[in-house]
Amino acid sequence: MSTIFRGELQLLRWSDTSTGGATVTFQLADVADLDAFKDLTLAKKGMAGQRIAAIMAQVTDDVEQPPEEKQRPGMLCIMACNFCAAPDFIDWAIGVTGNADDAKAFVLSTCGIDSRKKLDTDKAAAMRFHSLIREPYMKYKGATA
Repeated sequence: MSTIFRGELQLLRWSDTSTGGATVTFQLADVADLDAFKDLTLAKKGMAGQRIAAIMAQVTDDVEQPPEEKQRPGMLCIMACNFCAAPDFIDWAIGVTGNADDAKAFVLSTCGIDSRKKLDTDKAAAMRFHSLIREPYMKYKGATA
């Protein structure tokens, strides 16, 4: 036997029906992990699919598992998106020649993240957003009002 995949999976669902039999569905941690399965034979039209041996152990650490559904933007993400679209924020952060994409890049770089959604899950990034962007920007708005 040769190993075709080694990594963590997230259990999405299991079922046992009279028509479909017993099935288990897992989510891979990364789309690149799917490559290990792409050349295997699938079950279709009465033909059996590739058989795979598996040994699984439950992960019991406190690592946050990826959500089953696409994560919706939270309060800080929405605030950052609104800031990036505001002309006065762009002027404050970038200057008069900047645009919304430049403002987004400024927020991501300043907070050390690759997506504004992480402002809602990364406490250190949220603190940087508040202290390095939100508070100074609010002072700037108050001074120019």
